[in-house]
Amino acid sequence: LMFVGIMCHVGIDVGTNTTAPKILMERLGMDIHAAAFATSLYFIFRTVGCLTGSLILAHWTPKKFFVVSVVLMVASMAGFLLFDSKALLYVSIALVGYGNSNVFSILFSQALLSMPQRQNEVSGLMIMGLFGGTVFPLLMGFASDALHSQTGALLVLAVGVFYLLFLFTKLK
Repeated sequence: LMFVGIMCHVGIDVGTNTTAPKILMERLGMDIHAAAFATSLYFIFRTVGCLTGSLILAHWTPKKFFVVSVVLMVASMAGFLLFDSKALLYVSIALVGYGNSNVFSILFSQALLSMPQRQNEVSGLMIMGLFGGTVFPLLMGFASDALHSQTGALLVLAVGVFYLLFLFTKLK
């Protein structure tokens, strides 16, 4: 379960980087240079999330912080699917960046804690989950082509986010 969670995390990360500018271009008619700011915005909030996440995790349980992070990503997906406003799309990009920033570390540590006697094997398996960054964009491309819209890509991202929401119930 954690392996698929890591796949979803990395898929959401790579997928957001490739799709956010396309969404701005499709919905707002931006040119590629203006839309490229979406990637920077995502990484700004991902960096802020990593820095503040270490402080928050000192006071919250990993499970509580994980669910808050995933709820931010659910809000982001809703924003992407429902709004065409530049400001609200930027907020959606920021929310997914912040929300996804600590998912890897929480899932990785939970996986290691679940089988402490097999940490090397578990660690290797979790790192193999990074290939989600190749699977998600492929599926997102197929979905976007099928729907003739970036909404297809967003639906694939949303499936990954909802898997993480399901995974919350399995965390200790």
